[in-house]
Amino acid sequence: MRIVSLKKEEFDNFAAHYKNNNYFQSSNYAEFLKTTEGYEIHYLGYVDNDGNLFGASLMLYKTLFFGYKFAYSPRGLLIDYTKIEMIREVTIALKKLLKKQKFIFVKIDPLIVASERDKEGNTIKFNNVVNAILSEFKNLGYEHLGFNLYNESVLPRWYVVSRLNSDARIIYNNFAPEIKEKISYANSMAFSVNYDNSGNIDRFYEFIKNSNIKKSKKYFQTLFNSFNPKVKIFYAYLDTKKYVSNANKLYNLEEEKNKNLGNIIQSGNKVKYNIQKAINDKITSDKMLNFYKKDIVSSTKLLKMHPEGIICGAALTVEETNGVNILINYEDPNYSRNNITTILTYEMMKYFGKMNYKYINLGSITGNFSSTSNYYPLLLSKLGFNSSILEYIGEFNIIINPFMYKIYKRKEAKKKKIWEIRFFNYLHIRDNLVLIYQQV
Repeated sequence: MRIVSLKKEEFDNFAAHYKNNNYFQSSNYAEFLKTTEGYEIHYLGYVDNDGNLFGASLMLYKTLFFGYKFAYSPRGLLIDYTKIEMIREVTIALKKLLKKQKFIFVKIDPLIVASERDKEGNTIKFNNVVNAILSEFKNLGYEHLGFNLYNESVLPRWYVVSRLNSDARIIYNNFAPEIKEKISYANSMAFSVNYDNSGNIDRFYEFIKNSNIKKSKKYFQTLFNSFNPKVKIFYAYLDTKKYVSNANKLYNLEEEKNKNLGNIIQSGNKVKYNIQKAINDKITSDKMLNFYKKDIVSSTKLLKMHPEGIICGAALTVEETNGVNILINYEDPNYSRNNITTILTYEMMKYFGKMNYKYINLGSITGNFSSTSNYYPLLLSKLGFNSSILEYIGEFNIIINPFMYKIYKRKEAKKKKIWEIRFFNYLHIRDNLVLIYQQV
């Protein structure tokens, strides 16, 4: 086999038809990281002895020191990892080529599913080829970051993925009961979701800028420019006029129900009615009445302030050949009890299902499945959408130049130590200033 340079169009054509196609291995993502992080770009192809292209890789690279470089192939390499001999051939050829070009190492995080888990973290399915792949990687000098549980790697190792269908009824019927309940409530409160084809990043950024999504407007503008038309923005709207009307309807219905329950209890007719059940239902109904009453007050205020309606949530997606990735799914905290992200997810699943996409990636999670974990509610909210938890094999460094790699690791350790010392000094100075202020 031999390694060849590919034109952008040649690479995209191969990557689009690769079985594990993903938006990270695309010229769109390459241009995005070139603009935002200053990477240089190279597209490599792997050709067999008959001249057939059987693999490819987007290589993003930077210079580290003394003219030596490192490369990153996000979600690459694009080869068949079930063929152990192919891994060996490609790695040996890649090392030989890149060593001549003064590369120290190549970072990869291939889309190799190691296992599928349930909500408790128990293994449902295990990829039997994983151990053979890991063994071959080790033999070839790959350094594994490990089976990390959190966000120690460049890209997450744990994702939640849902299957799509062109029939919206099938999508909905496969949801968990609690998800259906949330969707029903959101619909009753006059929330709707629309795809915004204007490409107005200013409006999108204005809505999310105060969230914990710490990215600049320039970042999102570059993302949009790089992936358009495969990037889409959705908004969840609250129709304030309908909100007032629906809030009153719900209150009136509950009030009627509450009166009937009160009549049953007052009748004391234990033969005709289950009095204890009526008492329990009345307690629940009293709470719901109070809830709907507050809704009427808040909805009336909102109508006066925003007669044109309110944006309550926003989502941003990127499409690949067979599926879609939700990169942002954010709701205004003031409307979190209205299940905005749930209705956004559902409407996006319907939208992309009609476009015949096969799956939607709901985003990353951690590998900590403890019910006491701060991340557990997020996990549960994503699993209700007929979802699967996928654990990927992880992140590796293919060491090209072992001697220079040791120097690189020492430099990185030294930088980390300096940062830790500076941070410690900052905390020390801050605490002393606080102490002085308190004394004054």
